[in-house]
Amino acid sequence: MRKNFKTVEDIWIFIQILFIITTLPLVLRFYSLPGLMRVFTPRTLKINKSSDSEEFQDKVVRFTDYILSRKYLAGKNPCLKRSLVLYHLLRKSGMEVTICFGVRFNTMLLPAGSPQKRLEGHAWLLYKGKIFLEKNSEVVKSYKVTYIFPEEESISFANL
Repeated sequence: MRKNFKTVEDIWIFIQILFIITTLPLVLRFYSLPGLMRVFTPRTLKINKSSDSEEFQDKVVRFTDYILSRKYLAGKNPCLKRSLVLYHLLRKSGMEVTICFGVRFNTMLLPAGSPQKRLEGHAWLLYKGKIFLEKNSEVVKSYKVTYIFPEEESISFANL
C-alpha cells in the first residue's frame, strides 16, 4: 500500500476516507438519510481537468476499497460506506455523481430447510444516468430504487 502514496495529497485523500468510514456509524445515528445527504453533498463543485479527475477517481476508489477490505473497518453495510465516500469526494472534485439506495428480497434457507425471504439493501452511484464504479452492475439492477440523491427528473428508474 505504501507505494500508492506518491504525494502529500495522496496521504490527505487516504486520511479523509479513513475518517469518513470510521465516523460514519456514529453520524448515521443522528441523521435521517435526506439529512445525511445534505451534509455529504459539497456546496460547490470544483472544476478539474478530465485527466486529473480520472487520476483522482482512481485514487479515491483504490483507497476506499483498500480500507473497506479490512473487515474491522468495513463492518456492516460496506456498500453504504463505499458509496457515501465516493459520492462525497467525487462530487467535491467536480463530478456530478448521484447516489442511489435500493432494496430487494433475498431468499435464504433456514436450518430446517424452509425458505425465508429477507429484505436487503444496497447503495451505488450513477454517473450520467448509468451505474458507476460497481463491480457487478447486473446485481445492482436486481434492486428496486427507493431513494436517489440529488433527485433528478432526467433519471428514469426503469433504466436502472
